[in-house]
Amino acid sequence: RMPAPPLLKRDWQKDHVYLVQFPRAGCIPSASPFALKLETWLRLCKIPYTNISNEFTKMSEKGQIPFIELNGRHYADSVQIIDVLKHEFKKDPEAMLNPLEKAQAVAFRALIEDTIFWAIPYNRSRNAKWFITEKGFGGHVTGIKKLLFEKIAFPKLMKTIKSKCHAQGIGRHTQLEVEKAAKEQFDALENFIGSKSFFFGEIPTTLDITAFGHLQQFLHTPMASEELKMHLEQKCPNLTRMVNRLKDEFWPDWDEACSKLSLATTMEGAEAAVEAAVAAE
Repeated sequence: RMPAPPLLKRDWQKDHVYLVQFPRAGCIPSASPFALKLETWLRLCKIPYTNISNEFTKMSEKGQIPFIELNGRHYADSVQIIDVLKHEFKKDPEAMLNPLEKAQAVAFRALIEDTIFWAIPYNRSRNAKWFITEKGFGGHVTGIKKLLFEKIAFPKLMKTIKSKCHAQGIGRHTQLEVEKAAKEQFDALENFIGSKSFFFGEIPTTLDITAFGHLQQFLHTPMASEELKMHLEQKCPNLTRMVNRLKDEFWPDWDEACSKLSLATTMEGAEAAVEAAVAAE
């Protein structure tokens, strides 16, 4: 582990979360499933937070994104961050789960974050040109910076993604093999949710938010093929309905965040704008 980096927010407010993540992408608020999960979880639990861009360079003490700063301390890894936030803010979306449901939540989180996740970098290692277009991060850079991003930073990123996929093992498989496995895993989630609104009934838990952060990558970011997006939409209707329900509920500012590439949009601001538009009619 690297030593904790110096605080990015020196003049921090007490009990206010500073969420450090990649800049916004043009097609999704965060191209990191873990950052999208964590920001949505903060919204679910109504915890006050402010986004800070890592400017593609600042990483946590574990070399990861996202990380948070809270009350002058640095916390890394989205699972561990959520544990800290549950304790500090006395919020627990899992409070009503019984021991069996908690066990299921642990197992399905591992399926999503340790297995399904890898289909995302695998696809990006084969099709990530969108990173440097308006769909990705192209809107953040112009002129000489854009050229440096395209010619130096982007190829370096591709090399890193490919080597990580190869080291993990998924990079040794064909596109068809990866898609077949991912479809089986999607089907497991579809069968588990069944006709329920969320995995454990009518109220979303951290598992739903975890699925949301990952599955929206398949639904909204370009992949090497349309196969997995089509499978989710056609063969996993309950799962897709659930993540879209979360998008509607917790991301009324989704389009604004993407079009403006802004880390400062809020649920409340988007809802107020809708109310003002309705009143104007």
